[in-house]
Amino acid sequence: MHVMETINRQTWRNPWALRDYRRSSGHLNEGERAAFAIAAPQMGRGRILDIGVGGGRTAGLLRAIASDYVGVDYTPEMVELCRHNHPDLRFEVMDARDLSAFGDASFDLVVFSYNGIDSVDASGRLAVLREAARVLASGGAFVFSTFHRGWHGFEHQVDYRRLEWTPNPVRLGLRTLRYVEGRISGTLRQRRLKPFEQRDGEHAVLLHGAHDFGVMVYATTPSQVQSQLAEAGFAMPALLLDLDGNAIGDVASPEHEYFHVVAHKPGP
Repeated sequence: MHVMETINRQTWRNPWALRDYRRSSGHLNEGERAAFAIAAPQMGRGRILDIGVGGGRTAGLLRAIASDYVGVDYTPEMVELCRHNHPDLRFEVMDARDLSAFGDASFDLVVFSYNGIDSVDASGRLAVLREAARVLASGGAFVFSTFHRGWHGFEHQVDYRRLEWTPNPVRLGLRTLRYVEGRISGTLRQRRLKPFEQRDGEHAVLLHGAHDFGVMVYATTPSQVQSQLAEAGFAMPALLLDLDGNAIGDVASPEHEYFHVVAHKPGP
């Protein structure tokens, strides 16, 4: 197992991470909303595989267009959270690199939201793309998002920790303690995990500020995404969208932390 996966799995099981995912709902941004809308009309109500479901945020968005919905995640704690939040939907513990539980052409839409595909290394990423293509029916869509290697935040180590104001003094005190603890643990993690970064060559694995610098991610470029999708058997070119829902070409702005992808399996 790659060191980045050991780090990430530990973070996903953290009670604070589970708390964050428990509260999440709605679209992340207009880019995600646009990506879902573009994929949905071509399938109507169809069979949906939702990978890396976290706390079930996307389950609430996709169920309206699903004739059959399955959500999977490789973190058992996340799957239990999903089952609690959406007891009428099906969720399974499963690794996206091995979807052998599903036959070929089992789904009309496959979704891997919130840069979940970036939580595994290069070989794992390519395996996910191949498996997504395999389980998709002809003409089906794969919607995912992925971190932009050229984002300036990777260089400046953007910290996501914020202290949220509340007039409740007890709650404010607890939030302040959590904020201070997060800043300290984040600083320690930066010192410990930065040496594991890979910045040279074709593949980049970088430390990200989410969860107090608790995750390492595979970061890519628009041109590399197109190349990897073509190798996995998707129709070219795939549609790439920024966070506002605008199409981007082969070069993304340093302001783009990540971008959304809509790729189709060749077919009618």
